[in-house]
Amino acid sequence: MVWAAGPTASEEPTIKSLTPAEVASGALTPQVQGGVHFVSGGFGVEERAWLAAHAREFNTHLTFAVVPGGEFVADVPVRISDAKGALILEATSDGPQMFVQLPVGKYQVEATHDGQAIKRSFTVANARSVQITIGFKK
Repeated sequence: MVWAAGPTASEEPTIKSLTPAEVASGALTPQVQGGVHFVSGGFGVEERAWLAAHAREFNTHLTFAVVPGGEFVADVPVRISDAKGALILEATSDGPQMFVQLPVGKYQVEATHDGQAIKRSFTVANARSVQITIGFKK
């Protein structure tokens, strides 16, 4: 799936901008795999609002898009490995954003879309969140 890029950060919806019914209908359900908590989604105002409201609960924020153009993509297989190469998480992102809570350490993420596999190395430090945007070529 591909979506047009969403609103700018200053226009992002918030939980306060939605009715309780909108929040309830768009709430994403975090999952756990091998002790690693994660959630994915981000299309639709409700999901973007939920992710914005819960971003601090996750220290690794992944965004998937096609470049040039910036169209968001979903259904992206994601693999996260630790510094020793051990697989930590293997899941498919349901939307253009995936938030993950990882222990402090060094990691590599591999995301695949339309036959392209892109790898990025990153480090999770104590109180800092890591933001990784992966741009797949058209």
